Amino acid sequence: MKNKDGKKIKKARQRFAVHSGEGRRFNLSRLKQGFVFYVLLLLALVVIVQVGYHWLGDQFLAWRLQVVPAEQGVLEQEEAVEGLVTRSEVVINAPVTGVVLELAEAGERVPVGKDLARIGVLRHPLPAELDQADNDGFDGDQNQENPFPGDDLSAVDFEETLTITSEKAGLLSYYIDGLEDRNGPYYPAGAGFQDQLPEGAATAQNTVVKAGEPLLKIVDNWKWYFNIVLPLHPGRSIAAEQAVNLVFDFAPGEKVRAELYRSEIDDNNNEVRLSYLIERQLAGFEEVRRAEASLLYARKQGVIVPAEAVFDKNQTPGVFLNRGGRVVFQPVTVAERQEGKAMVEGVEPHSLVITRHDLVEEGQRLD
Repeated sequence: MKNKDGKKIKKARQRFAVHSGEGRRFNLSRLKQGFVFYVLLLLALVVIVQVGYHWLGDQFLAWRLQVVPAEQGVLEQEEAVEGLVTRSEVVINAPVTGVVLELAEAGERVPVGKDLARIGVLRHPLPAELDQADNDGFDGDQNQENPFPGDDLSAVDFEETLTITSEKAGLLSYYIDGLEDRNGPYYPAGAGFQDQLPEGAATAQNTVVKAGEPLLKIVDNWKWYFNIVLPLHPGRSIAAEQAVNLVFDFAPGEKVRAELYRSEIDDNNNEVRLSYLIERQLAGFEEVRRAEASLLYARKQGVIVPAEAVFDKNQTPGVFLNRGGRVVFQPVTVAERQEGKAMVEGVEPHSLVITRHDLVEEGQRLD
């Protein structure tokens, strides 16, 4: 077996032969191709870096100098005013003397026939100390304080209870100030007329009301008026506007259009009296008599730039522009300023305006 196996092994070994190789030959063509590839890759990286550098540099420069395009827009002049609100108001007086037991929700719009209040009619007369109010006119405190401690009405002897219903649709209000009959223009005479207005009071539940006293009112929420008195300047200019926008202190953020209803220019007293008609309901307007507002008027259209971009150079107002990568001084005429904006003449829309003009000089290259 040994010999037999040995022969097999020998024969198997004789089947293979080892030849000496020549190795991998140098290939100049492949070297050239690789060189070209890496050169092109390097050039691409250089281009990308340069483009990114210029782009980022331009972005940083624009951010640092606050470069913004001049825009076509609208500016309104603004005047802070205070005035008097008048409305169409129907007052309902208490038909009897008694205690206000129930009141409907104030501020809601009520239809005709809606139950508004319920009064408990007293079987016995009021105590003398509660029956002293003069009913000849409104004195600012039409309702007496609660004579029943702890709001306990269980022991009160009422002859009957009377329900008051609405005879007119509108907003329900319990605030009474004696000016309910002033529907339309109204200007109390003299300076500081706001201080001459009577103080109002609101009807409250579980209070005593006397027969003939104002109990509540129904307010027309479709039309109301805002009356103001201004000096001749800017009163004359504002009076020339047929409509303005108002933003009231009791409804901040809500701009409402107001049509000029009446204007009176009094040269002797150096004042202009204006009444505006407003046909839009604002929350809470039915209980406001005195009001402050921002009056926006004289809408102007033009080119708007940041106000801080405008500066004087040799006593000439102007702005710095980025024109083709170079800082150029452009003289302007300022038509209006408002809330950090300036409307100017002399700058074309979309011009690149440099807000931080103090960081550059005329003629300076930006690229």
